[in-house]
Amino acid sequence: MAGLLAIGAITSIGLGAILTFAVDWQWRSADRPLVGLIMMAVGLIALAAATTLDRQGSGTGRPTGR
Repeated sequence: MAGLLAIGAITSIGLGAILTFAVDWQWRSADRPLVGLIMMAVGLIALAAATTLDRQGSGTGRPTGR
């Protein structure tokens, strides 16, 4: 589960960076750079959550497959 969350977080960070820095068109109803920054912030929070979940899961006595 933490792996899927990490993939979504990295995708959110990437799409947010594209909206903020690489796209030059404007929306009438939304501030595009602000939407990109919000997506990057949410992605960072999700990545921190995925990292925390992964670290907690490895110490519970369950086999890790290694």
